Amino acid sequence: MIIGLDAKRFFTNATGLGTYARTTIQALARYQKGLRLILYTPQAGGPYAHQVPPEATVISPRLPRSLAPLWRSFALPRDVARAGVHIYHGLSHELPLVPLPHGVRSVVTVHDLLFLSHPHRYPAVDRLLYRVKYQASIAKAHCVLAISQATRQELMDRLAVPAERIRVVYQACPEVYFGPPPVPPQEARRQMDLPQGFVLFVGSLIPRKGAATLVEALGRLPRSQRPALVLAGTGPLEASLRQQAQRLGVSATFLGHVAAELLPGLYAAAELLAYPSEAEGFGLPIVEALACGTPVVTSTGSCFAEAGGPGAIYTPPADAERLAQAMARVLEDSALAENLRQAGRAHVVANFHPQAVAARLAAIYRELLEAPCTR
Repeated sequence: MIIGLDAKRFFTNATGLGTYARTTIQALARYQKGLRLILYTPQAGGPYAHQVPPEATVISPRLPRSLAPLWRSFALPRDVARAGVHIYHGLSHELPLVPLPHGVRSVVTVHDLLFLSHPHRYPAVDRLLYRVKYQASIAKAHCVLAISQATRQELMDRLAVPAERIRVVYQACPEVYFGPPPVPPQEARRQMDLPQGFVLFVGSLIPRKGAATLVEALGRLPRSQRPALVLAGTGPLEASLRQQAQRLGVSATFLGHVAAELLPGLYAAAELLAYPSEAEGFGLPIVEALACGTPVVTSTGSCFAEAGGPGAIYTPPADAERLAQAMARVLEDSALAENLRQAGRAHVVANFHPQAVAARLAAIYRELLEAPCTR
């Protein structure tokens, strides 16, 4: 079976969509040897080009950046036809505007509908563009993949996508998190000059992620019991978060972007991961932390219970007092922390290992190929 995949974000994107593309493609290549993978991308270079599996074929016109959207929307179906692709998978909300060749089954992954559930977090022009692109791709697709049950429910509630057209396949946790960290925790802590016993936050420094609530929550803990805070991520709130931490007496270290090889050791060195986001499509930092044996305190609602399972404690978003109480429980109760570690690891292995995710995807591809082509 020949699978074509939209790999634009595989090569250059350092955030969640890029991670999804890389982990999905790598999982399929490693664990589903019966598939032939063809990666379609406007540019085949970039910081992640070395992660392309040797089994995969890369097709790229190497166009100027300004012409790349035209190729992906209008010319890519011609290349799909030439390669004899059976299934074409749009990994990040999009399918080509021009119809794919007849007989090619199409799959589109929808990560979230936050522009609809949290419209105040998005400019009006972005909301309009996302709605048009998402709805067009969903209408064309033979199968819509949601990366969580929460996203599946949003698709049904907000875009009226019939339940029978949606399949849920969780995002895979990168393989590196299932073994010893490439850089051991103490070495990672030394390289980044971090204190012992810190609370970790991983994510963009934007309002939706809740970093300001986390700083406020730490400021409510007694000074004698207040851990340091380490933030891994970048974003427009960094300056205001620095000021807030200084005002509240919270010791905060801002790491910016952290190299992938350091992240597992960073998670493992933390006392807990605090992830007080308002909403997500999946919540990958939760899964990564649990895979590293780090307890998690995160939010109620959205997809968080799917990601965290029994390895996390949940508090309402934007509730600094409840967040402070939950963090204090984990920090002070070693038995509770150990229970969260054990339950969290088991939850991640059962649900988010790349082998399990690749098997689910391959089963959906086979199901589509065997069904009559009606689109």
